[in-house]
Amino acid sequence: MDFEFYYYFPVPPISWIFLILRIAAIFLVFYTLYILLRFFTEPESETNVGRRREFQKTKNVVEGIDNEELLRAFKTFGLTPNDNYWDASYRYYALRRAILMSGLPNEVKEAKLQEIDRMFELLAEYYSKRG
Repeated sequence: MDFEFYYYFPVPPISWIFLILRIAAIFLVFYTLYILLRFFTEPESETNVGRRREFQKTKNVVEGIDNEELLRAFKTFGLTPNDNYWDASYRYYALRRAILMSGLPNEVKEAKLQEIDRMFELLAEYYSKRG
């Protein structure tokens, strides 16, 4: 009688649960590898690695630039003259988004947005002249 039972149910129901758990474990392994890859490669991520890179960038002294407003723009965006335009553009939009999402009054938001727009124009002009 037990032999016939296996013909009707070749896989006991408990093994389906283990199969699903194995698939979930494989997914979690790949997801963990993806998170670790992002952790070590993206300087803008909210990690200590990203913060260390930011500290090293802001620690560098900006040399060879006489324009005070341009120096202030570099410091505001956390850039150095060795960075490229794409880094500046990314920082500009990230700062803009942070200001827009903040709980500041609208007048203060507008003033800050106009100020960073002006600073980004200076940086864009600098990078266009630099090549």
